[in-house]
Amino acid sequence: MFRALGIAQFIMDPSIRNMLSDVDQAILLMFLKDSCAPGPQAVLIWQSVPAEAYKLLIQQYFHLFELLRDSLSQQYQALNFNGYKGSLMDFNTMFNNMVARLILSKFNIDPVDKVNQYLKSLETVFLS
Repeated sequence: MFRALGIAQFIMDPSIRNMLSDVDQAILLMFLKDSCAPGPQAVLIWQSVPAEAYKLLIQQYFHLFELLRDSLSQQYQALNFNGYKGSLMDFNTMFNNMVARLILSKFNIDPVDKVNQYLKSLETVFLS
């Protein structure tokens, strides 16, 4: 959505809002508000400057991203096929989904570690 306005760099440098027209700033603020769930929207409702709204979002909610990444990492480490109620194919799908979510959250997983974690999660069921 920021690319449509030609302001994709706003996320990295919110101070560029000074170069935007009032109309573009209003559109940018609407984009910020509309891209949020109702909770964050309530925080932004009184903001009239896009850069301040963005900074407020980061200040209030960035720690949630870190907590989510930590929670995903713990779930990933705890994956185990033993007692899993589903097929191996379903487990593989869940494992790959978890890996993809971790990678998207900028969690570094070496390919060797991924294979080792997968084998560890199957070890109790398929003994070598």
